[in-house]
Amino acid sequence: MNRSSISQACCDAAASLAIVLVMGVCAGEEPEVRPEEQRAAHLARMKELAASIHVYTVPGKKESEAILVSEPVLRYTDNTRKNDESSLWIWGSKGRPSAIVAIEFYPNRPKASAWLIEIASLSAERISVERNTELAWTASGPGLALATIADADPPADKPVRRLAQMRDLRKRFAAHERETSEGRIELRPLTSPLYRYEDAANAVVDGAIFSFANGTNPEVLLLLEAHKTKDAQVWRYSLVQMTGAAVAVQLDGKQVWQRGEADPPAVRESYVNGWIPSELPTR
Repeated sequence: MNRSSISQACCDAAASLAIVLVMGVCAGEEPEVRPEEQRAAHLARMKELAASIHVYTVPGKKESEAILVSEPVLRYTDNTRKNDESSLWIWGSKGRPSAIVAIEFYPNRPKASAWLIEIASLSAERISVERNTELAWTASGPGLALATIADADPPADKPVRRLAQMRDLRKRFAAHERETSEGRIELRPLTSPLYRYEDAANAVVDGAIFSFANGTNPEVLLLLEAHKTKDAQVWRYSLVQMTGAAVAVQLDGKQVWQRGEADPPAVRESYVNGWIPSELPTR
């Protein structure tokens, strides 16, 4: 190949690469990973925001405040909603958690409302949540409505075997959401549980929180619990909304749960969401 041909080939290759890169961006591929120092700073901001939220297991009683687990149980992004570097936090370090909160960052929104928080009760009782003067919410009902999986094998004796059982039970559930622009979206079950616990006070031998996600963004939570009853041990489940979209869940192909659209800001029986300013308070 002569020098002119080599030069032309290089130009053609460069043009092809540019086209591929542009097509990748247009196709909505995952953004490049943030530099570690930028990710660390963003996590510190989310921790500050999480610490400004106070969850009470008994409404009106400050002494019932639940403890925030110090690290998020999940960090995620969602290209379909253009949120970036978001996270999921748990309140309640012992036994079944009391609440779970999503903290999502939307860089394309105005600075005055770049952060979205979603709060869902995980309690079998009513809870209340406060944040500075901006939020004072009391759930009008419990977050959990536990139902027994009647045909499931009894919980195994060892934790590792129970985890295998929970993963098999999770496969019997399917979830989808419905967005105004995208229509029906089948949610992807994440294999590993977000959080695992036991709660002797509530007869929970073993429990785990699984998620159904849009990409990695958790939209529906599935709680599976091994319960000790007077006569035996049984598996029970409950479902939790973690999105403003309408969602539904099927068990063995039959719909067992649904929640309507909750565009922010929205208040529901055991779920609330809303936009907050980008600038975070310093405690």
